Amino acid sequence: MTAWAKSHPGGSKILEKFHNRDATKAFFAAGHSQYAIDMLNDFLIKDESTSSNSNGPASTSSISTAETIQNALETVGSINKPEEKKYRGLSRVRSKLFTKEDPIGIHKYCGIFVLLHFAYRFLQSFFGDPAAGMGNRLMKGSSFISLACIIPHTVLSLSSLIFHTVPRERIVGRPMIWQEFRAHNIIFGIRSIVCTILGWFAVYKPEWRKVSVIGSSASVLLASWAADVATEKLRENDHESTTATMPYWDGCSVETQKRFKTFYAFSQFMATMACLMTLNPAWPLLVLLPIQLASLLMTLVRKGLLSAKGYHIGYTVSLCLPYISAFRSYIYSGAADVPLLTAIATILFNLRRRGLNKYLLWGCVVLARITVGDNLLDWKVWT
Repeated sequence: MTAWAKSHPGGSKILEKFHNRDATKAFFAAGHSQYAIDMLNDFLIKDESTSSNSNGPASTSSISTAETIQNALETVGSINKPEEKKYRGLSRVRSKLFTKEDPIGIHKYCGIFVLLHFAYRFLQSFFGDPAAGMGNRLMKGSSFISLACIIPHTVLSLSSLIFHTVPRERIVGRPMIWQEFRAHNIIFGIRSIVCTILGWFAVYKPEWRKVSVIGSSASVLLASWAADVATEKLRENDHESTTATMPYWDGCSVETQKRFKTFYAFSQFMATMACLMTLNPAWPLLVLLPIQLASLLMTLVRKGLLSAKGYHIGYTVSLCLPYISAFRSYIYSGAADVPLLTAIATILFNLRRRGLNKYLLWGCVVLARITVGDNLLDWKVWT
């Protein structure tokens, strides 16, 4: 158990809480999966007095614990009818997704809305309005409904704090959510939301464009600083990072891991550029998808509903979608904004990999964006 504790989906702290205590009731109250129940035999402590070679009576507590576990295994194993198996499977999935920490389901229902909203906006950006309804392509002004649809995204990010079972330490072996990652997720999610709102105002009220650009620039720098503060307060191991030490599935080669890590890191730079530029007002919203989806995917891994490989495939697909939208924007506008921003992100990415201070890098970009950016970028196409 000691060796396996760091792989426990709920973190090792909860196991330490029951050290030298009977955790049987707490185990079954948590609604563990069939796989977790099957693991009980691997960790069952048997008293030597229960051995056939022992002359003394068996320990009462050992017999009681063993009988409890055996009864549980028999109860789970006794469900043989297909319809009962189906009912139990659906019931278990529902119980895992709708937890007692979210009694009224605000986090879950916001999550459902957000997924549907992302689907709608991406379909618009791919096949209809390249600004996904956030711009002014029809010269009627941006809709207030588009702005109101951002509210559930904000509630979704902030309401993740109601889940107190998220472990402080990172779980070994599988990509599961932990407190530092959750904090980063909230910070960068709010950054995208703020920049989306400011981008909307830059379209709806072009005379406020300078304020929107400065606000987006400040949001980028503040988010970077806030993430560093969160890391300082929450990181348990200084040799880890939220991206570079992400666990992968068994059999994933080192070269494949490097490709994933490089793409993840570069996409972070592209997402920051999308928030900073205040061009297509849909870009900050679309790059929010991987941020908010990552938490869902990690939660599914933690609940035993998704594999590590499934997480990385799902997260990679979500990162690719904003690139497709950016390409559509380039085809629509005919401007060189997308190639230019990609080139800048590539330069920044490589300079950062060579050890240059990120605040120096982004500080220079922010200064250039505020002073001369609108003279180089074709922003009027969206207003």
